[in-house]
Amino acid sequence: MTLVYLTIAWAGGIWLTHLLWSFELIGCSTPGWPFAACAAVSACFLVPFRRSLGVRLALLLLVVLFLGGWRYHAHPLASCSTPHDLAFYNGDDRHAVDATVEGLVVGYPDVRDSSVQYRLRVSSLTIGGSSQTVQGDVLVQASRFPAFAYGDRLRVSGQLLSPPVLDDFDYRSYLARQGIHSLLRRAQVERLAQGQGSRFWAVLYGLRARGSTLLNRVLPEPSAALANGMLLGIDTAIPPEVDAAFKITGTSHVIVISGSNIALLSAVLLAVLGGIFGRTRGAFLAIAGIALYVLLVGADAAAQRAGAMGALYVLAIALGRQSTALITLFASVFLMTALNPLTLGDVGFQLSFMATLGLILFTTPIQHGMERLLSSRLPPLETRKAMGLLSGALIVTLAAQIMTLPLAVYHFGRLSPISLLANFLILPAQPPIMMGGMATLIGGWAWEPISRVLAVIPLLFLTYTTAVVQWMASVPWASVETGAVGRTLALVYYGVLFGGLGLRALAPTGWGAWPMWRAPVLAGVIVLPLWLGVSAIGALPDGRMHLSYVSEDSGEAVLVVTPGGRQAWIWDGRGNGAVLADMTKPLLRGWRQSVDLAVGPGAGQFWHGAQEIAPARTALGTTVRLDNAVSLKRVPGEENGTWSLAYGDFRMLLPSTLKPPAQELILKSIAPAHLQTALFKAPDAGTGAWPTVPFLAATVPQIVLWPEETTYPPSTVEWLTSHAAANIPSGAQVEVVTDGKQVWLRLRDAMGKR
Repeated sequence: MTLVYLTIAWAGGIWLTHLLWSFELIGCSTPGWPFAACAAVSACFLVPFRRSLGVRLALLLLVVLFLGGWRYHAHPLASCSTPHDLAFYNGDDRHAVDATVEGLVVGYPDVRDSSVQYRLRVSSLTIGGSSQTVQGDVLVQASRFPAFAYGDRLRVSGQLLSPPVLDDFDYRSYLARQGIHSLLRRAQVERLAQGQGSRFWAVLYGLRARGSTLLNRVLPEPSAALANGMLLGIDTAIPPEVDAAFKITGTSHVIVISGSNIALLSAVLLAVLGGIFGRTRGAFLAIAGIALYVLLVGADAAAQRAGAMGALYVLAIALGRQSTALITLFASVFLMTALNPLTLGDVGFQLSFMATLGLILFTTPIQHGMERLLSSRLPPLETRKAMGLLSGALIVTLAAQIMTLPLAVYHFGRLSPISLLANFLILPAQPPIMMGGMATLIGGWAWEPISRVLAVIPLLFLTYTTAVVQWMASVPWASVETGAVGRTLALVYYGVLFGGLGLRALAPTGWGAWPMWRAPVLAGVIVLPLWLGVSAIGALPDGRMHLSYVSEDSGEAVLVVTPGGRQAWIWDGRGNGAVLADMTKPLLRGWRQSVDLAVGPGAGQFWHGAQEIAPARTALGTTVRLDNAVSLKRVPGEENGTWSLAYGDFRMLLPSTLKPPAQELILKSIAPAHLQTALFKAPDAGTGAWPTVPFLAATVPQIVLWPEETTYPPSTVEWLTSHAAANIPSGAQVEVVTDGKQVWLRLRDAMGKR
């Protein structure tokens, strides 16, 4: 177990040095030799204290702690750039740098509805006509067409800047963990050459692209999109309402490439294949399945780490030694963080580690406990049948969630009380989806008609999975927000859990005589009621107005929560209203799955029991009181309804998808003094709308939110750039909070993390 303690010390050194950097106690100018010197001094005391095991272990831990800090100092999250690095020339949101770069596309293109992101490994940079050789990766945000691929050498012109740090979402750190310190927006792309990358990766990405096309042909939606996410790691085409249902039920890990996804896959493959072929053969087949899966999803760094951890877990369990599995897990952590210390802060890595740790620690104790419980009530034959069912689903899910649920609450600020049940119901369907899907892909690469026959298998189980998840997402309180207090309680949960496990290991009597599963039960009994209580309190009105934006294709809706707690849903009448309503439900406060007021053409049909306001039947100038302090006023604009929202000194126009003719009508109909707004959100890509310069100049917004990947006329782009518009990362969910005077902006990324 010494390796386990040393790995914890190593990780502690990385984490402590990161904290020192975060508080600006050290920085890029701080030399690294003090860390090495402290490690060397600590090592010198090992010789005189070599006979004292306790002191020797403490000194070893101290040595490794300083070495971990030294490793982080050599590869920090911050960009310690020099004139030879691309990031050295970054601008910011207020002063983006017009630049041209040349480089190679590395990685699989991230395709969105109307745009695409490329990771470009840059070799040269041109600014103001002056060119020089640089190094570094940049995330290029460009139009979807024309399309480029891995291995293409490109010349890209656009706005070079550092990724933004927003109120509730540190986009800069998110990209830095992937080795990216620069963004290039509004990109104009020219291809210089093709086939310049590695032949291996070119073949792998080519197979992935062909596989995606094949799945889209042989499976209907949304099964095709889900299969792309589960099998190939391409999750950008999943319908928003389906994606929202998986997030609500805490089952997103099965449709995206995550650490917990691969950990659960490893456990299920081992249970299923081990039961069919025996433990040893089943283990090697499970490892082969994990390797194939990692290759299919593109074998990026995150997938490789999670795959290696899953394979090591399977191998160690196959050898029949829990201690071996535990040591192997920590050895893999040590190796991965030695190669890249930023891995420690990656949420996917943390989920992978915690899920695997849960499987190692609790699968066997839970299995034995359930077996004793069932055997006391059922005959031996019935007990074996019941355990055969539970081992592959409930036990694996429970063991993993014991460790991952608090981590998910900590990072994402939400708790799904039905997550365990939802996972239990859908987890048995995942091996047939994976195996049937892989068979479909392999058969389709040989001859497409074969894949159409084989696709029936994953289709049946995908349909079942989707139906179960959407049904459970409709349950009241399926997902609740826990907030900052909930994050603190997640740490309390881990404190009770690991404290109980530590006491059990150290005390020969008392707690040590308790079964291992009682530690997580005690932690759950203490923390779960507090989580639910915090959520119930958090759902109460907080005296502020909250506006949350949801968008789908060409449509957009806004959920308004008034200071008094009333909820209004304002739809622009475009896109699919039912989908937008489903996407809004996770944002509702309280146990109700409805709103008090639905504004928009036919908006009431999507909300049970809601009062509907139809713009066609609402006269211009009509004022609707959402509560005593918040009002909506119907103003000229578009047939679907244009509204002025007011709360104290806060003013804004809704919806944000107003097209230029509607903006012109507003300018002609409303006096300039009544047009001034506190906030303006520019339309998303794909809405066909953009803000005109006269409209922006007349409304003079104090805050402008500018979604990435949007294409506006040059004059509009120039105005937004010169007025320091805040760029909103693609896929982020926007929430605006105001007390009528001040305004706060909250963002969640695509995974729901704030």
